[in-house]
Formats: sequence, C-alpha cells, structure tokens
Amino acid sequence: MTTHIPKTFCPAKWDEIFVNLGANYVYACCKSVPIRISKKEDIELALSQQKYNLLNDIQDPSCNYCWKLENQGHTSLRHRYLNNFDDTTIDQYKNNNIKIKQIEVNLGNECNFQCTYCNPKFSSQWESDVKDKPYKTYSDRYFYAIDEKNKNNIKDTLAWLKTVGSIDKLYLLGGEPLQNKHFDKIIGSIKSKEIGFATNFSFKNTAKIDEIIKLADNYERVQMNISIDSTGKNAEFSRYGMDFDQMLANIRYLLVHAPENVDISLLSVMTSITIRDLDNMSLLVDQLYQLRPSLTWTLNYCRDPKILTLDTLPDKFKCDISEQISILKNKTYIQGADLIEGAVKVAKFNSTLYGQLRYFLEEFSKRKNIEIPVDLDDA
Repeated sequence: MTTHIPKTFCPAKWDEIFVNLGANYVYACCKSVPIRISKKEDIELALSQQKYNLLNDIQDPSCNYCWKLENQGHTSLRHRYLNNFDDTTIDQYKNNNIKIKQIEVNLGNECNFQCTYCNPKFSSQWESDVKDKPYKTYSDRYFYAIDEKNKNNIKDTLAWLKTVGSIDKLYLLGGEPLQNKHFDKIIGSIKSKEIGFATNFSFKNTAKIDEIIKLADNYERVQMNISIDSTGKNAEFSRYGMDFDQMLANIRYLLVHAPENVDISLLSVMTSITIRDLDNMSLLVDQLYQLRPSLTWTLNYCRDPKILTLDTLPDKFKCDISEQISILKNKTYIQGADLIEGAVKVAKFNSTLYGQLRYFLEEFSKRKNIEIPVDLDDA
C-alpha cells in the first residue's frame, strides 16, 4: 500500500521550532515567517493552522521561501527535508504526535556586528544606530524599526526549555550567542544530544575558541555555523565590525584543531552586494576545504531587506554569476547552490529599490566612515 504524502507537506513544521521570546515570536523551519505571540504558553498553538494547511495541500504563506522556488520549477529547502523523510511516520505527523527534534532559541540581540542586511531585532549595534536617527529606507522602514523587547527573555526561555525536557538538538542564535553572558545557562537548562550555533567568530585570540572546542566533550555532535558572505573589503563592509584577516585566522585555527565530532559549516547570505564577490568567496572556501575535508559551505539568498535582495543586482552581473554557480553545483561540499541559481533566474531588477539601496549604502558608509566596496554607477 502506497503511503499518501500531502503535496504541500514538510516535516520541518513539526520537527523544528524556532523561538525568540525576546521579540515574542515563534516559527518552524529557518526560512519560515515568524508568528507573533503574547506569552510562552502560546508557542505550540501558534503553529497549528500552518500544520493544518500543509497537511491539506494548501501552500501556507509562511513557507513562501520554498513555494517561490518550487513554483518556478527549482529545488527548495522543503525538497531537501523530504529527501530524508521516513514515509512510514506520516500518520504521526497527521495526528500531531511527533516529539520536537530540534529547538532553536534566540538569546537576545546583543552583538558586536552591524551587518548591512541585519536589523535591530538581531543586533544591538543596529538598535543603537537607528534609535535616534533612522535610515530613510522607505520600502524597508519596518525591517529596520525597533520593536518592543520582552525584558524577561532569558527567564521565559529557561522556563519553556525546562518543560520540554530533552531533544535531539539545541541550536542557539543571537545577536552573537558565543559572546552572550547567558550562553552557559541556556545550554545547561535542557538535555540534548547535539548542540549548534550561528556565530560571527570574531574572537581576538584563540583562547575563546579553545573553550568552544571543549564543548565537544559533552555532546555527540557540535555544529558550528560561521557566517561569512564575502572576502576582504566587501566582507568588512557587509558585515560591519569584522576584521577579515583575524576572522580568517580564527577559522583556520578551528579547522585544524577541532575534534571530529565538530561539524563546521560556512554560511553565506547572498545579497546584491555580497554575490558580486562570489568568485573570490568560492576560491577561499576551496582553500579552507583543503584544511578540513569535512567542511561544508551553505548558501542562502537575502529576502529582506528588499533593498539588498537580488532584485537590486544589475543585470550585467548575472551571466558571470550564473556561470560561477554552475561550477559550485558540482562540488559535493557546497549546499544551496541550486537555491541561489533559482533565485538569480527569477530576480527582476527594480530601479526604484536600487535607488533606495544607493541612498542606504551611502548613508551607512558615511556613518561608519567606511568605503562602499562596489560601484553604484553600474546599473
């Protein structure tokens, strides 16, 4: 008997839950749209309608990241989840009888970086920057806005985690989680086989890196996702606060000294600025891969803010970028090249957004006293 899997089903909606009680929202899957909640008790109920839709052949809007790619005939993140899905467990999902496998919690927006495509919700540097003088970002005015924060974030997060008991994997976000004073408290509040975190890895020496490596003694696996989108001056502008040479030295140290149960992945967000440096980034990853053949490189593309999406990438760059992506697709340690390929193909240059991008980059450059790494007269 053939097991019926709804055509819109995605196990991630049940298997993963992402909670940010500092900003009072929850979502399932890293690319899903957040839902506002009023208290931690609303976490499970918040996702019920989305689960219903995915079980009834309805493309829930929260999953538009994948629907957009699929509707254009491209491979999506949902497809990757389904490739590893055990069809015989579908009834457990239909009955909502699945234990959460992965929890991701946000420790707060404390961060030493101010990435151009980030915002006050995830960066205290952004919060300080726009508090008294917002950028005139028009199409993205809500993206860079400051939301009211829950002052009991850590207390509420700890209380909720303790009700869960144990999971397969705990994943931590910030801000910068590895420099958050509550990091140890959170990881000690719940049992997990694995732990993971996203980090800008901007330590000034190797002492902190050695401390992190020691976490491997307490878990079956440790997943370290290091955010790096481009190289040199492009990197230092796009992820403002970065010392590129120091970060590169940190990454090389980690690749050489981390034990085998530490999985290391470089994460890159392709904006209309960082994707112009894709060839240099690819060469760098090739070099780092030689130091540790288990290294992976995961690519994603920017959806917000609108001014930094691929809709502000001038058409003249697309041919060379598409050729570069076709090369990346043949390398087994690279994930997401097909996602980027699809996003580049469907992107349509928007001159209005490009004008807003020019203003934003010029204002950002002025405030930070740093040169814009690309030519803005190339549209």
